[in-house]
Amino acid sequence: MPTKCKFQRRLVETCYYLLETMGGTFPLQCLEDNVLITFPPGVFKSSPRQQTTAMEKSIYTTLKYIDSMFDNDGVPDQWTAQKKLDHFQHIIFRLIEENSCIMDKTQESLDDFFSREASLRAYFDKIATVLKEKGFQYCAWEFARKEILRALQFILKEDFHSTWPRQETQERSASF
Repeated sequence: MPTKCKFQRRLVETCYYLLETMGGTFPLQCLEDNVLITFPPGVFKSSPRQQTTAMEKSIYTTLKYIDSMFDNDGVPDQWTAQKKLDHFQHIIFRLIEENSCIMDKTQESLDDFFSREASLRAYFDKIATVLKEKGFQYCAWEFARKEILRALQFILKEDFHSTWPRQETQERSASF
């Protein structure tokens, strides 16, 4: 049963697995197209209770950016031949739909979320720029896949007691 306004960790883990296995390790022929972009690690940090809402909104925003990257028709044939891409997109869409109410949550200070959102926007804009500059070719998409995996990994590495439903926090896999 879906939990409104509580991200389902197992769905995020499934997205990570699907995207990871969609292309395997980063292809050697794509090394020269690899660009170094630093993921803004602070966007998912939460210490004071008031920042929990900002962190949840950051996760939601990240999922929206990931979803928007796949609005393009230039996805590699190697990925579209697999049902994994469709399954991945469906789960991302589901996570967004089930958690849109997170953006309605209020917090004492919006400044924290706005700075997180600006960092995420800059990060995903850089990925989109690389995709465009490389003509949405296979290696550009492999770069984007690597960066999206990094974003999902940051989400999964954080210990979100307030974000993940209680039983999912206890069942969490040790692989992240």
